[in-house]
Parts: sequence; structure tokens; C-alpha cells
Amino acid sequence: MATLAWALTSYNLALALAALPAAFLARRRPLWVFGVGIVLFAAASLVCAFASSFELLVSARAAQGAAGAAVVCGALALLSHAAGGDAPAARIWAFAGAVGAAVGPAAGGVLTQLLGWESIFLVQAPVVLLALLTLRGARAVPDLQPIERPHLAANAALLLISGALVAAFFLLVILLINGWRLEPLAAGLVVTVMPLAAIAAARRGHTITPLWARTASGVILIAGGLAALGWLPHAGAAWTVPPQLAIGAGLGLALSALTERALAGRSAQAVHGGWTIAARHAGVVVGLLLLTPIFTAGLERNEDDALAAGTSAVLDSGIPPLEKLTVARRVLVAVDEAKEEARIPAVGDVVGDRDDPAYDRLVSSLQDQLDRAVTNAFSRSFLAAACLALLALVPILLRRRDLTV
Repeated sequence: MATLAWALTSYNLALALAALPAAFLARRRPLWVFGVGIVLFAAASLVCAFASSFELLVSARAAQGAAGAAVVCGALALLSHAAGGDAPAARIWAFAGAVGAAVGPAAGGVLTQLLGWESIFLVQAPVVLLALLTLRGARAVPDLQPIERPHLAANAALLLISGALVAAFFLLVILLINGWRLEPLAAGLVVTVMPLAAIAAARRGHTITPLWARTASGVILIAGGLAALGWLPHAGAAWTVPPQLAIGAGLGLALSALTERALAGRSAQAVHGGWTIAARHAGVVVGLLLLTPIFTAGLERNEDDALAAGTSAVLDSGIPPLEKLTVARRVLVAVDEAKEEARIPAVGDVVGDRDDPAYDRLVSSLQDQLDRAVTNAFSRSFLAAACLALLALVPILLRRRDLTV
């Protein structure tokens, strides 16, 4: 898990560090920054798709992050000019960001199932290059307005919320696929609940005033949904749907509102956008660094509990006594092999296919213990993410006057 997290951390860390330099460049040369960023992002995507080692994949992901910073900052500068003002551009950019953040995991799951994980990066390259068509006839003048201070409260809240959402966009997908053994396509369809809720909330959220109330409501929904994922009563994708609805609605309310506020002011939109992008992706890095150790510790702790419970289930089963010893040894061997291959052991293969109801009951009991252990292993991570989300209420409530529009 720690290794896998680096594929995400390298991208978000590079994007967070490159956002401000890209924003200052986009302030003066938006067309050039956007176009070069698009080409570099597409090239880095192809390197990711054909990477021959994990080290090369991580390096290419970092290059993607740096290029991505140029793309999003250049896009905001161009959008501000095309929309005819800062306020319309901020609303469009914020809405697109909220929807894009929610749709990504679902699209990735579908592509992975149908074509393999490499297809995610292969698809990115031609799709992102299509954005170059928008530059035909586009004009943008340098934005030389005085640089204002960033909106610290809004950006601090964005950082904390983005860190908390790592649990929803990363750990939840891992739980569905690696923990509960769903196919990536099925897992992708399950997590489409979040983008649908986010889109609906973002479209209707403007009716909630003042802005700080909309933001606080979104944060509470996100925290509540994450806490619900931490207290799931049973394993099963259906149990994740109500929490996902809450998280998605909260994302649509809070992320769009905070982004609009973070972009407000007379300063160059690209510069405010640079601060906002840096805050959001720094939050993802913080979330990965905080939640990954909690999760891996939970896996180790629940492995011991699962082994003890599984051993008890074998000894209490109705299969012949000598077979109990054989099955118990198979369980231990299967667990060791699964650890080396970073997968969940297949209980049915361990026990064997026997025409005996006692064996069927044992398989069901072992599977129940395994599902319970896997679900519990994620619990503390989801609860920690809920606490991280609630911390976003601190800058929101302390600076309510800045969030009254």
C-alpha cells in the first residue's frame, strides 16, 4: 500500500509545488503555458502507459503533475478572458473541478476493468490533446493587475477537505476491489454515486446562503459520510451507497463554494487559481501521508484477529477432526502466500470443494471472518479522514465574514 500510494503522492506533490510558478507564468502568457502544459501532460501520460518499472512510473507521474499545474492555471486565465469576467470564470472553473474530482475514480475503474490500468494513461493523451483545438482563434491578454494576498481561510479549508477526500477516492476503491473482491468495472459503477451527488449538489448549492453556511454544510456532510464508512455494519457495496451520497453532496457544496471564494478579488485569476490548486493537491499529499500508515497498521492488526477467528471457526466446525488440522495448515499457507502477492486469500480454494454441508458452512464462516477483518482494517482510516474533514470547519467559522457573499 505504501508503494502504491507513491504513484498518487508523486503526482499531487509535483502539482502542488508547480502550481504557483505556473500561475505566475500563466498570468503573462496564458496561451503559451496552456499549450505547452497540454503537450507535456500528454507525453508524460504515454510514458506512464509504457513504463517498464515502478520508478519510471513514479517519475512520469511527477512530470504529469508539473504539466498539469500549467494546464489548470493556463485554463483559468483563458477562461477568465473568454467568460468576460472573473466571477463567471470562477463559477465555471469551480464546478468543473468538483465534477472532475468526483468522476475520475469511476472512469478509472471502468477503464481498468475493460482494458487494463495502462489504458487510463493511453486514453488521457489523445483526450487532453483535444484541448489544443480550443486555442484556435483564442486570444488572451496578460493580466497585470496587482497581486493580492491569497484567501488563507478558503485555501486552508480546501487543503483539509482534499486530504479527507483521499479516503473516499482512494481507500474506498481499494476496499471494494482488493478487500471485497469486486471487479474494477463493478467498483467503478459503485463509486459513480459520488459524482452524481456532487453534480446535483453543485448545481443547487447556490440557493444556500450565506456562502459560509453552504461550505459548512458540505464539510459536515463529507465528515458524516466518511464516519459512516468507518462504522459499516457489514461488508457489501450496497452499504457504501448512503455514505457516498453524503460525501458527494458535501463535495459539490463545499468544494465549489470554497473555490469560488478562493478566486475572488481583483488580483489575477491565474494567481489565485495557483494558490487554490496548490492547497488542494497539498491536501491530497497530507491525506496520503496521514492515512496510509493508519491503514497499513489496521491491516496488520486485523490480520492477527482474522487468523485467530479463522482458527476458531475451523476447530468449531463439523468437519472430521483430522481434516481440521489439514484445513488449518492450508489457511496459514494461503495467508502467507497472499501476503507475498498482496492479495486476499480465496477461502473456497483453501477449504476445497466438498459435497458436504459442513464444509459449505465452514467456507461461509471463514469468508464472514475475512470480510469482517478487511472491513475493520479500513475503519480507523475512514474515521481519521472524518476528523480531518471536520478540522476544515475551524478556518470556515473563524473567518465567516470572508465567506458571507
